[in-house]
Amino acid sequence: MAKEKLITNAQVKKAIKDCELAECIEIILEIVESCPQAREFLTMKFTDNQNDVLEKYKQKVRYEFYPPRGFGRLNLREAKKAISDFKKLCHDKIMVIDLMLFYVENCVEFTNDYGDIDVGFYNSAVSVYEQAVTEVNNTGISAYEKFADRLGAVLNNTSGIGWGFHDNLWEIYNELEW
Repeated sequence: MAKEKLITNAQVKKAIKDCELAECIEIILEIVESCPQAREFLTMKFTDNQNDVLEKYKQKVRYEFYPPRGFGRLNLREAKKAISDFKKLCHDKIMVIDLMLFYVENCVEFTNDYGDIDVGFYNSAVSVYEQAVTEVNNTGISAYEKFADRLGAVLNNTSGIGWGFHDNLWEIYNELEW
């Protein structure tokens, strides 16, 4: 299969420089209409409604564990994709950490509700917890102060869970700088 030849950033810059302001506005509106994530990106960039976008992505994560009807599909790939997609939209580390912890909290809640899952499930939760702790360390003490209770609660709520889950989380928790 031949590689697509899409427009480069340099070509985009040149094309925009050649456009009138009204044309640029129309192009942006067309992008927003054709790509829902563009609307979310602009919401994050230009409005005070960032929490609405965060809540939407939290609901995407929650749906994979606890849908409105039936049992959770436990499609961890989709839940983690929601985190990845949100990272592309949001450059606020606090909001990203919030979503990552929300994912881990749902993993812990799910396993406490339904019993032991499998090692892949726990590895996924540990991986996201580790990313959250790394981001907290990189962001600073204000991030630690904001999330200390939640980071500790995850640990406290895993003491009876198997597969070495609690032990792995404990090791990562001890990497916190504060």
